[in-house]
Amino acid sequence: MQRSTLALAISITTVLLPMLKGCEQHAYWSAQERSVLQSLQLKNLPDKLHSPSNRYANNPQAAAFGKQLFFDPRMSQNGELSCASCHQPERAFTDGLAKGKGLDKLNRNSQSLLGLGYSTWFYWDGRKDSLWAQALVPFEAAKEMGSSRIKVLRVIGSDSYYHRSYENLFGRFPKQVFNDNILEKSGPWGDTEARANWQTISKEDQQEINRAFVNIGKALAAYERSLSIPRTKSDHYLTALFNLGAARANSLLSDDELAGIRLFINTEKTHCFRCHNGPLLTNNDFHHIGSQNNHKNEQDYGRFLGLRTVVRDPFNCLGQYSDASPEQCSSLRYLNKTAPYFHDGRFNSLEQVMQHYLSTKPAQSELPELNLTEIEQRQVISFMNTLNID
Repeated sequence: MQRSTLALAISITTVLLPMLKGCEQHAYWSAQERSVLQSLQLKNLPDKLHSPSNRYANNPQAAAFGKQLFFDPRMSQNGELSCASCHQPERAFTDGLAKGKGLDKLNRNSQSLLGLGYSTWFYWDGRKDSLWAQALVPFEAAKEMGSSRIKVLRVIGSDSYYHRSYENLFGRFPKQVFNDNILEKSGPWGDTEARANWQTISKEDQQEINRAFVNIGKALAAYERSLSIPRTKSDHYLTALFNLGAARANSLLSDDELAGIRLFINTEKTHCFRCHNGPLLTNNDFHHIGSQNNHKNEQDYGRFLGLRTVVRDPFNCLGQYSDASPEQCSSLRYLNKTAPYFHDGRFNSLEQVMQHYLSTKPAQSELPELNLTEIEQRQVISFMNTLNID
């Protein structure tokens, strides 16, 4: 009799325990909240990203070549600046400055490269529609590396490792870049002298040079796409929540952090989730949040000019160099590494960002007016700090 009772008790426990775990999880988070939280898990990101305009996007050899180029300063005007100057690995591939600095100070904040392969548009204003096209801009930008596509290709063509890597990936390297009649300071986007020199190059040679330059961008993009996305305290919480239940998962976060999550995903209360959603906490779109004028009252036209620029770009995804047939919302991950914040780096802390949203009126922004108590403000920031890495 006792054995039968014990067996019955074990059977009931076996059946009820999973149900009880589900019940306590449901008790802490509503069905709608659980659905939202599930959408934030990194496992929802696809393993392989499709990049129609870059056939080398997922090529390991291209990524290895691109990594070498990323850290090489020889292609800059002064031989001291590389991609890693503004995108430092130890800072989640940012630079810690309010506004980036190359040969001169730039107009906008340097964005993180982590997870950038999942983006559709690039730069704060979306003026590039592929990662490879974006990667080429700093080489020739006067305030960044101040170089030229001719110099970039000459460095690659004269380095035996680079030359071999290039030809193994892309085929014949264009030897005409070393022709005496082609001046190093030549390019369609440089100053008056550079543009004039570019016009002395035949159309056929221009096209060969452009094709090789684009290949460099595609290798850099392959490397940048290969960067792993570090898991944060918040990621560990979500994994525990949906595998172990709320009771055990909640021990990983403080009361303020848990309350902050609930506030963050409440679109009526905080509005955060309207733009910062999905596993990377960005919808990769553009929004008017009342930040277009800086402290000097200078206006940043953002997407308005960015859209016009990308349409005219010969390196866009519909152009001849694409492998495809015919103020952006930034991620909230790793904010402890990516300060200062906003497109112009105007804010040094999350508290300052919070005050901006609290003080911005609907007439200045597409967001409704925000009303949070001091405790709720602290809780939202506590949650956002769970998205950090050491």
